[in-house]
Amino acid sequence: MTVWGIWGIIMSNPTIYTVGGTVQAGGGIYIPRQADEELLNLCRAATFAYVLTPRQMGKSSLMVRTAQTLAEEGIRAVIVDLQELGAQVTAEQWYFGFLVKLDDQLMFDTDVVSWWQEHEHLGVSQRLTLFFQQVLLAEIEERVVIFVDEIDSTLSLDFTDDFYTAIRYLYVARATNPEFQRLSLVLMGVATPGDLIRDAKRTPY
Repeated sequence: MTVWGIWGIIMSNPTIYTVGGTVQAGGGIYIPRQADEELLNLCRAATFAYVLTPRQMGKSSLMVRTAQTLAEEGIRAVIVDLQELGAQVTAEQWYFGFLVKLDDQLMFDTDVVSWWQEHEHLGVSQRLTLFFQQVLLAEIEERVVIFVDEIDSTLSLDFTDDFYTAIRYLYVARATNPEFQRLSLVLMGVATPGDLIRDAKRTPY
């Protein structure tokens, strides 16, 4: 389900007006709008969602505020900025970097480096989904919402079709493994669903 809309701040005092970046980071006053409640309800319901809209429309503020509210409600919220993974990297480095970002915030007992190396006989996307099953859902008892930010940064990469197909698998797998119902993802960025998959025969959205 898509969350569309415009959200952000109202300037009632020039000293609190925030230009660029998240409102929270700038110390401005955040005025919730319909999109805030829509996204929060989707996350509470563990629904896979995406927020796709032009830049400077408040996506980051919406994401941070939603993550904070979820945390207050006992739901683990993780934010992964895909730009931080880089563009001049191999598929192996990119996927592993994604797991490192999860580990930084969820602090797994499992040594992520060792786990990744021990499963190097598998493809990177299969390792990703297996990690969610064997490590993330095994160690984290609460529900988990992963915000995947700046998804448009994957448009320049030639190996991310499998990534989005893996996300679809995590949703479909709920039918056979109820544990996956505790995990949901929110994709955020400047793109359309059709932009994310190069192979026309693979249509996870």
